[in-house]
Amino acid sequence: MYFFNQNSTLNKTCILFLFCNVAVFAQKADSLKKNEPLHASANIQVTNNGVSLFPNLMLGKPATIINLTVGKKHIFFEPELRWRLNGEPWSYIFWLRYRPKRTEHFSWHLGGHPSYVVRPSQVMVNGKAENRWVSQRFLAAEFVPVWHQSSKFSLGLHILGSKGLDKNYGVQKSSYVSLQPRFPHIGVSKNYYLGFFPQVFHLSLDDKDGYYYSHFLSLNKKDFPIYLSTIFTYKINSTLAGDKIVWNFGLNYRL
Repeated sequence: MYFFNQNSTLNKTCILFLFCNVAVFAQKADSLKKNEPLHASANIQVTNNGVSLFPNLMLGKPATIINLTVGKKHIFFEPELRWRLNGEPWSYIFWLRYRPKRTEHFSWHLGGHPSYVVRPSQVMVNGKAENRWVSQRFLAAEFVPVWHQSSKFSLGLHILGSKGLDKNYGVQKSSYVSLQPRFPHIGVSKNYYLGFFPQVFHLSLDDKDGYYYSHFLSLNKKDFPIYLSTIFTYKINSTLAGDKIVWNFGLNYRL
């Protein structure tokens, strides 16, 4: 092991140089922490009807849905966790999204996820039929460009593709393309506002497809974490199984 001679001018210079570098790096680290804070948020919803844009993944029963967001700078982990209201599993989606810096009128993001849809099924175990929870697995990727006219209106395009990972079981390939006008803040009164997010989309599941209209509508109070929401979906023309009209009502708590 090599030791410095503290009486040497060279050693003193080296020590001073190291000290300055440590100070500079510490300043940079502090600056980085100040400029790039960790962002975290959550939304908890209780709804009378577990609705999905994909008819084959619809729950059709009361449900609890938790959306989480944790990220820093441009990378965000955004899981969506869904249960039946009695605590039984429904689906789990683990989004990882890249969101570059937004310009005045344009933003976009890329995302990908593994997901698991859980259902009760009858399976053979040691030659006997038993009821078990069976998970169907998917991989998906999305691209979402958005044009922002103002804080009260934007127009987005959502493109998503998904692949089933369980051969000979469930949907193997799906695609979703949606045009999405967005009205996040429609003033109702001094303290209340609406969020209105309509969309027209094309959905394909393997060899079947269809066109749909859907919207998400919320009633919010300024600076208050609890709000009401509803989803309405109408089948315009489709070969996919499912009801002509699907809707739900939700009570939400925003963290």
